[in-house]
Amino acid sequence: MLAYTASGWTQVIVAISIFGPVAIALAITIVVLRGKKDDPDEQRWRREAEERKRLEREADERPE
Repeated sequence: MLAYTASGWTQVIVAISIFGPVAIALAITIVVLRGKKDDPDEQRWRREAEERKRLEREADERPE
């Protein structure tokens, strides 16, 4: 019923022009952020953080 009139088609086009770019931007964001786990720098930072936590745990376990 919405698109049977000229004003209905206008509403459809306006809705697509508003929500289309938002949906595309969301899809691009998801793709980029999922690719973050494959980033060599991100992997190095994660390994360094794990090493830092391990060293802190070992330092806390040592009796003084």
